[in-house]
Amino acid sequence: MLFNKSNQGAQELQDRTGSYYANNDFSRIETDVLLAEKDIIKIVGGGVYARALNHYNSSNYQSESTDHVINNKLVQMLQMPIAYLATYNYYQSNLVSHQDTGRKVSIDNQNEKMAWEWMLDRDDRAHLLKVNKTVDLLISWLEENNITEWKNSDNRKLTRELFVNSEKVFQESYPIDESPRFFYTVLAWNNEVQTKTIKKALGALYAPLLAFWQSSLVSGSGTPPDNADELQELLEMVQKTIPLFVMSKAVKRLSLQVLPDSVVQQFKSDRGARAASTPALTEVIEWHHSSLLRDAYLALDDIKLFLQRMDPESGRFQLIPENKPSRKFART
Repeated sequence: MLFNKSNQGAQELQDRTGSYYANNDFSRIETDVLLAEKDIIKIVGGGVYARALNHYNSSNYQSESTDHVINNKLVQMLQMPIAYLATYNYYQSNLVSHQDTGRKVSIDNQNEKMAWEWMLDRDDRAHLLKVNKTVDLLISWLEENNITEWKNSDNRKLTRELFVNSEKVFQESYPIDESPRFFYTVLAWNNEVQTKTIKKALGALYAPLLAFWQSSLVSGSGTPPDNADELQELLEMVQKTIPLFVMSKAVKRLSLQVLPDSVVQQFKSDRGARAASTPALTEVIEWHHSSLLRDAYLALDDIKLFLQRMDPESGRFQLIPENKPSRKFART
């Protein structure tokens, strides 16, 4: 665990969040810390966590020597999202005490009052925002400092095979607040859309286009192909299409708590813009899903039309099959 299991761990949680009480019994939140660590490991990989944990448990932790500055910072950067996520989960379950006679609330009537529901909702939202922001900060820091364990993680290695290989490329097609956290949350769908939908549409051009994109990421990678201009235009169309398909899955399947703020605000705006007939949130989500899917298939059709113009003789990319009377099964 990346926190001290004694009550010093409670002090570390307060240092990272600024809100957790340092005099709380750490054993009560220990399980939430373990679960939070597991969730963060899914994103950054076990290698990053193992490096931080080894340094945390060593005598060099918090040493001011320049040799240990990066590892000290790595521990801090990992502790922040873990602390916010663990305390958020803990706060969801400590509103009531669980006793033999049932669930109860114990408060000092003279000096304390229970918070209103809207206060709890607002506090939860603020806390989750910090969870998301600190995960974004962690991934950006790992990237900027070229942490080897991060570069070798499964998620990071997968991006090298993708047309939409970063939150910045994703952002150019669909606003996600340039969130690395969200980009890696939907990474599997990104890969699925590319390998199943885009690969099928591109056919024989899939491998050359991917090689062209990968070579463009490496400076001085050699002489560009003769059709570089066409490949560049096709690449931009592909990079516009993939995020639309990915987001059509995301708005349908992910919790609003996971979606970027800009996406959630769209839902709120659509609900607020309608009068007394404001639809249920599920209807708004369904509308966004259908809208995104429609735009995605229109973008895919544009790719097929472009491929047809690139090779008009092949007939490989015709959107409408040739009409031949001999193929009709019934006539009137």
